[in-house]
Amino acid sequence: MSDSENSETTEYNNFKEIQEEIEKCKRNPETSGMFVSGWDDADQDVDVVKNPKENPIDHILWAAENGDVGLLKELLTIQPGLVHARDSDGYTPLHRASYSNHIAAVQYLLSVGANINAKTQLGWTPLHSACNWNNYKIVARLLAAGADPTALSEGEQTPLHLAAAVSHCKSTLLVLFLRRDLIEVARKTNNSGETPEDLARGHGIYAPLFEMVCPAISHIHSLAFTCNPFVRRKKIILLKK
Repeated sequence: MSDSENSETTEYNNFKEIQEEIEKCKRNPETSGMFVSGWDDADQDVDVVKNPKENPIDHILWAAENGDVGLLKELLTIQPGLVHARDSDGYTPLHRASYSNHIAAVQYLLSVGANINAKTQLGWTPLHSACNWNNYKIVARLLAAGADPTALSEGEQTPLHLAAAVSHCKSTLLVLFLRRDLIEVARKTNNSGETPEDLARGHGIYAPLFEMVCPAISHIHSLAFTCNPFVRRKKIILLKK
């Protein structure tokens, strides 16, 4: 074996040892927290199932991720509780439909009682997933249905942090900026000490948009923005009581 082959073998073994040590630390409750940061990218680790038809949970998650509303209706008619199904990472059908940008699937799942603020193991809500992929129509629909824009992941990331960190998320940022409650969110730091504006300055060209986030401009009431008759009607009923 040549010196160059010996060097490559040694380098490979070193990397393998490092990877094994990292995995060991991730499994240790005392050290696992060091791997949750302001840069968590939960959607990259979503379960991939080879044959989703083998069980109802995998089947409905697959249907949501692929936007198959007909199949969703069929499965939920037989077993309504599947709307709350989760994979091993905590993703629900609503998460899957949200990050895959299937607006019809999202609307249907919401209509049958999907938990809009359900969290994955890393603390991502469906709104986090939609913001991470600039699925701005999904973002608007989730906000209309009552999604919490202040929700924090384990890395203390709000959905706004995720949108700000992506260079092509202008549309999602504009949707979020219409919310009056985004004023405080825009000032929130993640566990790396970065605000959404900090991330925008470091990752894209849309940092100047954060000038929209001030009390004098962000005056649009959340419920007025949602354009959701059901939410507005419920609010009116509560005010009359």
